[in-house]
Amino acid sequence: MPTRSPDPDRPSGTGAPASAPSVVPPPMVVTAVRRVLVPLVRTLIGFGISWPMLANLVKAVYVEVAERAFALPRKPMTDSRITLLTGVHRKDVSQIRSAPAAAPDVVAAASPSLGSQVLSRWLADDGYRDEAGRPRPLPRVGRTEGEVSFETLVTGISRDIRPRALLDELLHAGLVAERPDGRLELVEGAHVPRGDLDKLAYYYGRNLADHMAAAGHNLTGAEPPYLERALAYDGLSAESVLALRREAERVGMDMLLHLNRMAMELADRDEERDDAHHRFTAGLYLYDAADPPAAAGGPGLPAGQAGTAPAPGDANAGNANAGSDGAAPP
Repeated sequence: MPTRSPDPDRPSGTGAPASAPSVVPPPMVVTAVRRVLVPLVRTLIGFGISWPMLANLVKAVYVEVAERAFALPRKPMTDSRITLLTGVHRKDVSQIRSAPAAAPDVVAAASPSLGSQVLSRWLADDGYRDEAGRPRPLPRVGRTEGEVSFETLVTGISRDIRPRALLDELLHAGLVAERPDGRLELVEGAHVPRGDLDKLAYYYGRNLADHMAAAGHNLTGAEPPYLERALAYDGLSAESVLALRREAERVGMDMLLHLNRMAMELADRDEERDDAHHRFTAGLYLYDAADPPAAAGGPGLPAGQAGTAPAPGDANAGNANAGSDGAAPP
């Protein structure tokens, strides 16, 4: 869907409670967060984002959010208060707050994953390139002392993981291939971003962030609630799911195209207004998966029945299915 201009940063504090969080989080909220984390971690592992990288990133985000959204009225936000709110050590809080601000929409990881480091060294280190500057095919293990191999490539960076385990992952990801002679070669283009990865990553972050912001706003009971509903239905065949997907894509795109036309007309009308600094996101998402027989239905949702998550304040809509299950596509 085309847009008129890049989205500005979300105003600080949107959808966040003004007071400090409770000391003991509600168990159901913790359960819901864990459910949200499962597909996130699956994506992170798929793109080589390791736990240490995520831990550093999350630590910085905790400090940033606490500073922006949980400041007390007419009181400066101190490192000690941020530590109290987040559990991040005060020394780390001080370092994070004094670091230069990152550019918008840019995430700087503390260090690349081991796989990325191995591929980068294979591409750049003269010892692992041929006369033409290309990554040379490598034996798994050197036959003579000092011979470069995949094993020396990995152990030259870290001895915390077995080279065979990393090789299995790189082979599975299609980044490395094994030749008939047993040597390993870097797949051509393995270091080049795939297709429109930059654009896909941008929409992944923007859409998920807005969806979670809306759901979090509703979860805290803030007013007015955002429209945030989903239809969930199980006990279906693959053919029925395909029919539903096609129909949802048809009517969903009709809705988005209608809203896009309306939004462009309103944006043209608002162009000269001084208060025209708000943004609006409307999303649509689909997801389907084959559930094991024991998982069919789930709590409060008998097999073969539908559930729609009602907005706060709405009457119970059939078998309510609380929680957010995805992000709207661009």
